[in-house]
Amino acid sequence: MRMNKPLKFVSREGIVAVLINRGKILLLKRRNLFFLTNPGIWFFLTGAIERGEIYLDAAYREIKEETGISKKELKPLVSFDVHLFDKARGIKWHNKCFIFYSKTRKVKLNIENSKFMWASMKDIEEEKDFSNIFINRQTVINRIKSVLNGNKRKAK
Repeated sequence: MRMNKPLKFVSREGIVAVLINRGKILLLKRRNLFFLTNPGIWFFLTGAIERGEIYLDAAYREIKEETGISKKELKPLVSFDVHLFDKARGIKWHNKCFIFYSKTRKVKLNIENSKFMWASMKDIEEEKDFSNIFINRQTVINRIKSVLNGNKRKAK
């Protein structure tokens, strides 16, 4: 990641959810809405933590809200810390990332996203229809590849 000026760290309690089904990874196209971070990009599902909520519960809630996929259709596989940025706003922050296996590819979008696709790992690595907003990009790529290759650790 190359930046012209340093990014300001902001505190944001949130999640990133990577959904995998039959070797494909769900990407969502964020709408160009002023209240969304990084509007207009293709990315994984993201969301904020509500007061008193734990990270995993927030992930389930956000997945249901943004895709219509329920908790019973998901299997949490891995969780780890990620570092994200919004270049236009000049900020960076930490979130918790969860990788889930989804039993379904049926997606019903809410207002936050305009389109979805099930992408290949190659598409993500080459940033084809995928916007990298991870400071620790290679860590994320390696974790997803590890899960796709069958190495799974329990999500927390």
